Amino acid sequence: MDSKTADSIEARLNELRAKALKAFKMQIMKIYSSVEHPAFIPDSTVSEAVRAAEESVNQFVRQTVSGVSAISEAPEAFLLVRDAVAAHLLDLERRIEQGRGVPLPPDTLKVINGRFAAVSQRASQSLENYRSFFSGPKNPGGRPPTWDWDGATIHLIAVANTPDGLRLEGGRGDNAKIANMMRDWFILKTGNSPDFSDLKKRARKVIDAISKPQKAEN
Repeated sequence: MDSKTADSIEARLNELRAKALKAFKMQIMKIYSSVEHPAFIPDSTVSEAVRAAEESVNQFVRQTVSGVSAISEAPEAFLLVRDAVAAHLLDLERRIEQGRGVPLPPDTLKVINGRFAAVSQRASQSLENYRSFFSGPKNPGGRPPTWDWDGATIHLIAVANTPDGLRLEGGRGDNAKIANMMRDWFILKTGNSPDFSDLKKRARKVIDAISKPQKAEN
């Protein structure tokens, strides 16, 4: 994807973010208007605000996928959409935390953070359903590409050695998580990626290597 296309996508995403946040601010003002004391937001009001935020991000996902895929179907375009969705979620959470201009108690902020974590996870899963919209041009034939699997594995090792690590949970979702990380690396490096089935096979080997204790050599 060339820089001109990327700039067009960024401009479109910024336009959609500004519009979505403006509408959400008006919605939150209406929700918070019923609160008697601005420093004490009831849990019921917090729940209503978070539900409004989830509706906003779901609509934003649909709008960005539609708007950006009309500009480009390159895999890199999906990564720009994903980043915009994450930024929009952060905007929504901050707006809810602002309340009516009075700092909210730590307990209320903790409730908001916890519920937003679940909203963020569902939004991420929803967005993944649209990844196929950005598959890029099909291979017209000829020799299949040679993938740098060693480079992708080194990338995972580098991530594993950061303070947050790979953040694996020991469940069925770990395989897809590692596969997605590898796919994102390939897309950033080459603009394309191996088939997801191949990525999952490699991811399975990585997880097995991490979870199974290694036998010491004699």
